[in-house]
Amino acid sequence: MRRREKTNIFSVLLAVLPTVLLLCYVTSFAAPVNEMVSQRAHKQVVDSQKAQKQAEDSLKAGVSVRTNLVWDLAAAEPNLGIEFPLGKHWSVGANAGLKAWPRYLAWDWDQENPAHWRNFAIVPELRYYFKQIYEGWFVGADVVYTHYNVGSLEFPWGAYSEVKDHRLQGDFAGLGLFAGHSWWLGRHWRLEAEAGLAAGYNKADQFECKHCGAKVGSTEGVAIVPKLGVNLAYNPVRRRTMKVVEALPQLQAQPQPQTKPQPVTADTVKLLPPPTPVAKPRPFRPVAPEVEEWKGVAGQLAPHHPVLKPSSEYVPYTPDRILRKEEGALYVFFELDKSQLKRSFTEPAGTRDNGPVLDEIIQITSSILSDTTSSVSRIQIVGLASIEGPQPRNIKLADARAKALQAYIQERIALPDSLFETVGGGEAWSEFRDQIHDLVLAGGGAELSAGQLQQVLDIMDAEPNPDKREKAIKQFEGGAVFAKLRQHVLRDQRNSGYIRVYFDYVPDAHALTINTAIEALGNDNPALALEILDQVKEDSRSLPARATALFRLGRSQEAVKVLKAAAETNPAAKTLLEQWESHQQAQKAYDAYRKALTEYNNNQHIK
Repeated sequence: MRRREKTNIFSVLLAVLPTVLLLCYVTSFAAPVNEMVSQRAHKQVVDSQKAQKQAEDSLKAGVSVRTNLVWDLAAAEPNLGIEFPLGKHWSVGANAGLKAWPRYLAWDWDQENPAHWRNFAIVPELRYYFKQIYEGWFVGADVVYTHYNVGSLEFPWGAYSEVKDHRLQGDFAGLGLFAGHSWWLGRHWRLEAEAGLAAGYNKADQFECKHCGAKVGSTEGVAIVPKLGVNLAYNPVRRRTMKVVEALPQLQAQPQPQTKPQPVTADTVKLLPPPTPVAKPRPFRPVAPEVEEWKGVAGQLAPHHPVLKPSSEYVPYTPDRILRKEEGALYVFFELDKSQLKRSFTEPAGTRDNGPVLDEIIQITSSILSDTTSSVSRIQIVGLASIEGPQPRNIKLADARAKALQAYIQERIALPDSLFETVGGGEAWSEFRDQIHDLVLAGGGAELSAGQLQQVLDIMDAEPNPDKREKAIKQFEGGAVFAKLRQHVLRDQRNSGYIRVYFDYVPDAHALTINTAIEALGNDNPALALEILDQVKEDSRSLPARATALFRLGRSQEAVKVLKAAAETNPAAKTLLEQWESHQQAQKAYDAYRKALTEYNNNQHIK
């Protein structure tokens, strides 16, 4: 009997508030001061009061992090929200959640249970608080995007009935409005309640509920999604601010007595606190990152198309090579005992779609051929056949499949035969043995025990003749073992072709020169680095290294000018400029502290 999970279970608290606790410690000072203090002592008290008021204002609003307890408890979906104030009433933020496991409990991976609920959601939002930021009633608007995989679930009140007997996998994007209320629970913690609706476009594929069920249709159209939240929020900056004790109230507005000032004593000056210590920043010593070598269009495509490899990584095909474990290689499939290449076809286990793979090969090959700095050096194609049937027949079939794939490419792109390495891999015994070995290590699989699979390995290792080896495996345990292997293991071997594209590129001489200069900087020789960089001054990639050399030589103004000119288009230059500006701010803060400390120490010596 199929099991169906309810969504209103709260037995396990699976998701907790993942936030970083930042504590802001602020000290206050104020005390009544005698009306007869000297003019100098009075000025210091007033300045201190102004600084304290600025510190007070900085505590009134700050970043807030939160988690939606409805997501946490009702769906066991970890989530995190962050909110930034834009003023007294406005804020901007975002919520994100990810549920990577299929059922309520993260460790429940029972494939016999058809219930399924996985999703990812991100919701940027804008809020307006009627009273003030983080307090009282608020309204807002948000943008909702979610990717979901849900099936065999019953929602309350018959909502989303289409996932009761099917599994839906798709995307929803829309705009929403909401309203809510925020309550302070303490100096840092808040509780929020909010509700709203989002309207948008939904598109999903429909599958059978069983594990890896077949696709049965699709659905798309306008959808309405409710929003409900009970948020637990944490504000690192505390809510209530300190009250500044007003020293000498309205002294600036009232005329001072025309009397001779009294001597300033230690009792008068001790009202002023020492300045808060500020650490001395380390000397600014930037490090320029190495420049990535330009490898042409092929080099730009390779990270997104792992089927591409530089020629230096070429490996010729040998029968003992395990192709299925090679990262990034592409495969096309053929009908059983056929060598005709089709973009798609149907077999008992489902539909095979070769179209995306074939289109990718044609697209990336055409792009590289149109480039002047990179080129296709080799297209490696290996035709494969399973171990079933007579070996001579399978060898011919594998050869024909490899040639069919080459012909498909050449019909669409004018490429010479010399560019292809087209090989018939024959019967894939190495692939088959490797698969069986992995199943043994896993403790069994394909509905067979590890012991049964080990005996299959023993048969393969003991019999060198392929036809006799196949016959012995088929006769093992009356053919029951081979029937399971045929169903679960041999399907992809039975009808596949392997593809790998190798490329060459023109060496990037400028990158080599810039990186040589960066190496000189690493050896603490900025003068030599600057001399080397003069050779490639027209290459904008050299500017971060040039600025670094100028900084090291003490020519900071020139370095900053170089970085500002390059920051808009060069991420490395922008990063170095931000580091310099941050260092300057730290240096100014330290200089101000040293000045205040000197004044404080001088005041302590007043008799």
